[in-house]
Amino acid sequence: MRLNKILQGDYTVSSLYHQIKLPLDIEISIPSDDPVRLVSAFVEDMNLSDLYGTYDRTRKNQATPRQMLKIVIYAAMNRIYSSRDIESACKRDINFMYLLDGAPAPDH
Repeated sequence: MRLNKILQGDYTVSSLYHQIKLPLDIEISIPSDDPVRLVSAFVEDMNLSDLYGTYDRTRKNQATPRQMLKIVIYAAMNRIYSSRDIESACKRDINFMYLLDGAPAPDH
């Protein structure tokens, strides 16, 4: 048996500067009765046509106005009011990542 047999060609073998990136399923990490799920469901049911009317363009790799509204509401629920603190929470807190739904963290 050969010990140095490569099972998967996509993984880095001998480099110290690369990291394997595997998808993280945030959905299973958040309990079903967590308030973040309530905020998400509440905003999803809202008619936001007026909000979308004020945004004439949304870039491809950017949070949508609906996601931003979810973030602002959830941040206010947790007494986070600073835009820099909200940006930091979007990068670190799994509940904010859940609200972003794969979009990158917004800039302050």
